[in-house]
Amino acid sequence: MNYQNFSLIFGFSVWLVATLIFRMWGNSFFIIENTFLLTGFFLGTIPILYLLVKWVFNRYKLTGKNRLQSTVLMTIPGMICDVACLKFHNIVFPKLTIEQAIVLGAWILWAYVTVLLIGLMKNRNENAIESSSPTHQ
Repeated sequence: MNYQNFSLIFGFSVWLVATLIFRMWGNSFFIIENTFLLTGFFLGTIPILYLLVKWVFNRYKLTGKNRLQSTVLMTIPGMICDVACLKFHNIVFPKLTIEQAIVLGAWILWAYVTVLLIGLMKNRNENAIESSSPTHQ
């Protein structure tokens, strides 16, 4: 399987698992009265997504434009599906109040931006290779 197909399937799989978790236990994650917990949840998302995305990059030894393409492909399935999930939040996430659904929407945006930024970051090896190549001297 090429990295493009894998990225799409992987992105959809991560979206599906997250959606099922928040459907079942979302009200435990989004306690809007607890700012400390919410902040920790948002910040804790960063290393989890970093590890997942880097795993895909390493699996296929992706660099440069291929990393960016993989990142975009990982986010597309979830972004499309989340449009419907958030529109019909009362059906998809029945345990969430409207306030919790709003925070879920904010977290979803946070997660997609985090993944896209990870894809934009160059790793140290790429920087070393680029700076030593004749075209960059």
